Amino acid sequence: MIEAIIFDFGNVLYNFTNEIFLGKVGELNGKTRDENFKLIYQDSGLPKQFESNLITENEFYKEMTSLCKLDISLDELKEIYTRDKFTPVFGMNEIVKSLKNKYKIALLSNTSEWDYKCDIENTPEIQLMDMITLSYQVGVMKPGVEIYYDALKKLNLSPEQCVYTDDIVKYVEVAQEIGMKGIHFNNPSDFRVELN
Repeated sequence: MIEAIIFDFGNVLYNFTNEIFLGKVGELNGKTRDENFKLIYQDSGLPKQFESNLITENEFYKEMTSLCKLDISLDELKEIYTRDKFTPVFGMNEIVKSLKNKYKIALLSNTSEWDYKCDIENTPEIQLMDMITLSYQVGVMKPGVEIYYDALKKLNLSPEQCVYTDDIVKYVEVAQEIGMKGIHFNNPSDFRVELN
């Protein structure tokens, strides 16, 4: 019997974009959005290290400002890194609320401390969660199985008692490999149908 529904955050509960951050970095260093995307997200590995708690916020700040040739303070970097990154996926708040009546509701997300503390933590959906597992706290990002087992341990449930939904197919497949029911998230209406 299913006892818990576990959600990813970005592009499931909330749409995610790094366009504003990349645009602001471009204003400061003169590089194009594509150049900065490649530099930061494809080549450096800095965001993933930060989301895995492999580097501190001070290390992230120093490495990022050096990499991107930015002459800004830590607080300024944090502000542009987290600004307007998440917007609600229409309809998901109602779905989470309706499921809360019958199931434990949980979050399993790859994220940094900055994104969580500045944005995610303050969303109404997070207030509904019975359990939260975050990559920066666990020190492992999806698709690492340890982060899934952290969620199960906190829920005190077996994999077979849980449904996991994510917009990234690989992350759903790992959940299925360890015994969870998996739903690849496309949109709220499809999710509702698959869950039923």
